[in-house]
Amino acid sequence: MLFKLLALFSFLIVLLLLKRLVNIWPSLMACLIRGKESLNLEASVKLSRDRDALALAMIVPLCLVAFRYRLYEPGFLDGMPDNPVLGLYFGVFFAYIFLRSLMAWLFRPQKMPKKTYIAAEKASYSFFVIYVLVLLAMGAVFGVLDVQDGPARTAMLWLSAFLYFIFLIRKTQIFSTSCSVFAGFLYLCALEMIPTGILVVSAIIF
Repeated sequence: MLFKLLALFSFLIVLLLLKRLVNIWPSLMACLIRGKESLNLEASVKLSRDRDALALAMIVPLCLVAFRYRLYEPGFLDGMPDNPVLGLYFGVFFAYIFLRSLMAWLFRPQKMPKKTYIAAEKASYSFFVIYVLVLLAMGAVFGVLDVQDGPARTAMLWLSAFLYFIFLIRKTQIFSTSCSVFAGFLYLCALEMIPTGILVVSAIIF
């Protein structure tokens, strides 16, 4: 029941933001192709606000898809009722966001221009919107084709890895506009790989 209510709520929110999505979609696609586009998007107040609003609206759909296909599945979830498990997915998501924010605060490069750093950090918002929309599309296709949950989950996890890899490349490109590629890679390790590594390891060891 809770799942259905949240699904309806998220559908209505996304529907209200559909015009913004249409307006910003070309810029989001460009962010996949080149890192510089994230700088251009961040320079536009309207586009960046629309992107931020869409990213916020995608939180509930992501948690619902992750719950439906068990994209995060530590062993201690076995046998738990659905509602507490769904709540845990939201908790894990916000814990991950908190950890990313903490890393961004701790390891902010002091010599890097603020505009460049913000564009690099908020590039995750753009990729997040794309990621959730693709997951939703995949879920719809899998539902129509009656694909079993196991193969569907595997396909979604591979998609997650692929888009995250592209995101890391684009974020490195943004950093490299103000520092060396090596320094950009080191920043990336601290800002991205630590929180994501903790998330992945937690799903394995627990």
